[in-house]
Amino acid sequence: MEVQFPRGVRDLLPNEALIKNELIKKIESVYQKFGFLIINTPSFESLEVLKAKNAIGEENKLIYELKDENIGLRYDHTLSLARYYAMHQELPLPFKRYYIGNVWRRDEPQKNRYREFTQADIDILGGSQIYTDVEVMATAMKALEEVGIKYKLRINDRRFVDAILDRIGVEKDLHHSIFRIMDKLDKIGTEDVVKQLSDLGIQQDTIEQLIRIISFDGKNDEKLGILNPILGEGSKLISDFKKMLDVLELYKLNCQIEVDFSLVRGIDYYTSTIFEFAAEGIKSSIGSGGRYDSLIGIFSGKNIAAVGASLGIDRILDLLDFSSSLQYTYSKVIINYIKENNFNYALEVANALRNNGINTEINLAQRNIANQLAHANALNVAFAIIIGDSEEKTKMVKIRNLIDGKEELMKIDEVIYKLKQ
Repeated sequence: MEVQFPRGVRDLLPNEALIKNELIKKIESVYQKFGFLIINTPSFESLEVLKAKNAIGEENKLIYELKDENIGLRYDHTLSLARYYAMHQELPLPFKRYYIGNVWRRDEPQKNRYREFTQADIDILGGSQIYTDVEVMATAMKALEEVGIKYKLRINDRRFVDAILDRIGVEKDLHHSIFRIMDKLDKIGTEDVVKQLSDLGIQQDTIEQLIRIISFDGKNDEKLGILNPILGEGSKLISDFKKMLDVLELYKLNCQIEVDFSLVRGIDYYTSTIFEFAAEGIKSSIGSGGRYDSLIGIFSGKNIAAVGASLGIDRILDLLDFSSSLQYTYSKVIINYIKENNFNYALEVANALRNNGINTEINLAQRNIANQLAHANALNVAFAIIIGDSEEKTKMVKIRNLIDGKEELMKIDEVIYKLKQ
């Protein structure tokens, strides 16, 4: 019988789940080092929250809805945070939080794009825009470095693109629609973007001006320089953006930073700074974020400055080729026994090791010793303890290194010392 399995999701084998768990621990550790507080929110929200004032725009169609109960699975962690803070406004500002958990999108599954996936989010509510923007970016970047990812930061400000569109004569009410089309540039290419802009009613010469500006290739200062005629010499928006980049340099991060006017992010709630993390070997971004100063006001009635970043755990795992990991278990040692009447002593040894912080597995199947050791090898455990009548009688154990095959007869406290090294 063939078992049906839904599209856009995946099971993880023990070695894969273990690597995912370790990846999350490393990222979480960095978030904690930077002072972010952990919170927890439900996996579903009311549809009024998920679709509040069209906060995510056309992405509303990707929400998994449970219409009979007027709820939906969360699209991301940001909408939940906005609702959360509106209900807990006693929290002091700036409020720095992190949350790592699954989100769901009714998207068309494709490579590195899932319908259920894990996001590791950080956000700062309140505080100075420049410093909070940089702190969020730097924290996420440090997390990527911690897990061994080589990446590039692409960064822009939506207000730059608004100014460009104003300058070339595009009506304000078309800006968000253009943002959504521009956001597809990496996925569908310039030719299709031009076609979609044309279908939107944008004149060909206007499209050409837009493409020429957003695709300008040069150093970051040169790119920002082409904004001077658009925003005016001495523009505070440009000087603040440059200051943000200067502050980011102070974090001593090992990455390339690229100002990219084509970057807009397709979600409507972003208001100014936007960024993505790109890595070789994967077409999609491995993380992204930006500033959303108007979102919380939708729920609280009072706008609060806010910025956040999200790392895509599943895409990072794919980039790390995590399926090839050989580590299947957290156990450092597995205890085997020759006869069933040796089980009680084997359990005594297991208890002693576990009480001393050593991850220990014990054989729970009726197998001969050869099969027990074969099982240990299949799990890639480093050490096996073998217990028979003579070991039980002398209160000793035989420990075998499953890598080099060496065996030693040792007391339990000696084994504990050895395994802790």
